Amino acid sequence: MIATVLWERELHQPGGASAFVVGPDCVVLHERHTRLVCLERADGAVRWDVPLGTWPRGIALAGDRVLVLPQTPDRLSCIDLRTGASLWSVATPALTGNLVVHADTVVTGGWRGYTPMSGLDLSDGTERWTTPSAVTSVRPLVWGGGVLTGSGRDAVLLDPVDGSALAAWRLPDRLAVSDAQVFLPLDAERVVAVCEDSSLVAFGTGADGPARLGSYEPFGAAGYVGGSVWVLRSGRGLLAVDPADGRSRWSLDAEPRLVPDPVPYADGVVVGDVNGGIRRLGHDGRTVATCSLPGRRLRGLAAADEAGLFFAAKGSFGSFTLTL
Repeated sequence: MIATVLWERELHQPGGASAFVVGPDCVVLHERHTRLVCLERADGAVRWDVPLGTWPRGIALAGDRVLVLPQTPDRLSCIDLRTGASLWSVATPALTGNLVVHADTVVTGGWRGYTPMSGLDLSDGTERWTTPSAVTSVRPLVWGGGVLTGSGRDAVLLDPVDGSALAAWRLPDRLAVSDAQVFLPLDAERVVAVCEDSSLVAFGTGADGPARLGSYEPFGAAGYVGGSVWVLRSGRGLLAVDPADGRSRWSLDAEPRLVPDPVPYADGVVVGDVNGGIRRLGHDGRTVATCSLPGRRLRGLAAADEAGLFFAAKGSFGSFTLTL
């Protein structure tokens, strides 16, 4: 297997999964500490380059718009994805974090309990609703016809139109305290939550209540790919878990340390390590082939489809392909 870099762009700052988002024909990323750039997916050509602010707490695509929530200044910006023109910008409370878009509503706030949560009109940024006081929420997820939030042992599905609760669940374990994605959507009716003490809890819109899938050795990042919940173990390996019953499907011991996120590819998944190594795994966890992106300290992988593989590295971002 050979990895071929199609294009690569210097960021002049560390790369990271929270600082880019892949669209149907473009990639939007943060670089040079204060710039937001839109690149053509095919060749990395710059579509637009605009001033933004420091490292974003959230970037979200919504049709022909991109929403960005930088650390500073305290403003939520809506930008035309085609031209880079500012469509609107609104002030936010200091330390506002979390950002998702559901249909025509932008939901922000609740990050680490610093601010209220609010719903804004996607068309012009006007406020539709806000909680009366600061709340704590893990990173929200657009799922189940609403926006899934939560903290502690509580998970709540909010109506994005008015902020009311559509459904609520009491979990057997406390949700993990993390800026990473804690809710992992399996389908339109079921979610797995990453909880404290490295446990996984499944719940959803069916009649059955939340159920603990199991507790596992300490892990960091988690996700869902290829029909399995995966966790990056602190021991520098990968574990794949059956989301139906929590049983281990397979595990991979790897050195050097693997990076988020395993991405779907062909009939399996692709994983990367911090030294630029790339592995293609079958759905049984066996290594099918290996190659590398030499000279790159990887921070994460992303995929848009089988023709679109991307890497975030220390100081750069790029697109690559794999061939046998």
